[in-house]
Amino acid sequence: MKQKFNQSGFTLLELLVVIAIIGLLASVVTLALQSARAKARDTKRAADVRQLVTSMEQYRITHGQYPTGTGSMASVGSGVALDDPTAMDGGPEPFVPNYIPLIPTSPKPADGDCGATTGIGGNDYWYESSDDGTAYTITYCIGKDVGSLGPGVHSATPGGIQ
Repeated sequence: MKQKFNQSGFTLLELLVVIAIIGLLASVVTLALQSARAKARDTKRAADVRQLVTSMEQYRITHGQYPTGTGSMASVGSGVALDDPTAMDGGPEPFVPNYIPLIPTSPKPADGDCGATTGIGGNDYWYESSDDGTAYTITYCIGKDVGSLGPGVHSATPGGIQ
């Protein structure tokens, strides 16, 4: 005696269509996450610079001048990348940890036109000070709009953040 089996299930074609749809959705989500990550990196860059500016002002209130940096910073125009742990050691008191717990480093990878190079206009925060400590410039780059700041190279000085 023959028995009939009721076979149910998915065909190979149906499974392939479902897998293709899942792959398409995954790629859309990945693209959205990459954009959000880039925006987060730019927001961190802007927040880091605001924190550095606040610390600079606290230092100036205490010592009457801004940190003058290291011996490699002989004058304005020859700055130092702030990822150097001794970047701000040339003053009457250590800048780190007394005024800021750690000098922040720019998040990687670089975004937009910032480039992965070090130095002014690159992905690092770049600090320059006058010889007498009356002025400083922190140069940084962001890839996309953050608040009122557009993409590109910006600077923070005692006069404000541009």
